[in-house]
Amino acid sequence: MGWLIAFVVVAFVIAPVIWIMPSPAQKRQAQLRARAHQLGLGISLADLPQSHRAKVRREPAARGVCYCLRIQRDRSWVRPQWFIWREASEGEGEIEGQCPASVKAALAALQAKMSADTVGVGSTPEGYALYWRERGDEAAVEHVAALLEEIRQLAGGEALGRR
Repeated sequence: MGWLIAFVVVAFVIAPVIWIMPSPAQKRQAQLRARAHQLGLGISLADLPQSHRAKVRREPAARGVCYCLRIQRDRSWVRPQWFIWREASEGEGEIEGQCPASVKAALAALQAKMSADTVGVGSTPEGYALYWRERGDEAAVEHVAALLEEIRQLAGGEALGRR
């Protein structure tokens, strides 16, 4: 009986410690995000972009992650905002917004480079962003960083307008 009581007491002491320890998936996620920070990417949790049809039907937005290559700019300048779908929904265009001609010219190549977990890439007020479900390993994060840098270089000549 004494051993049973000791076991229960030890279990009550150890259980909270085990409960707060990160799972293997959380450890992998932390490694991905640490690598992204090393590569200079900003990370934020976000609702994944929805197609026009999903918005009209008021479907709930799926949660995902936005990796952003931030671009420093003068606050008096406005960056054109656009978005490229990896796979456009039926009846919708592949590009939304004011996409630069150089990016449009490389559209097929950019879409081919996006992983299956990627929803799309675009230009935001902060910089260039990629929305994805964050699956993969550190090589996937390096691929994301390279893709965002390629988009930055392609769109480097974009016209900015004063507010």
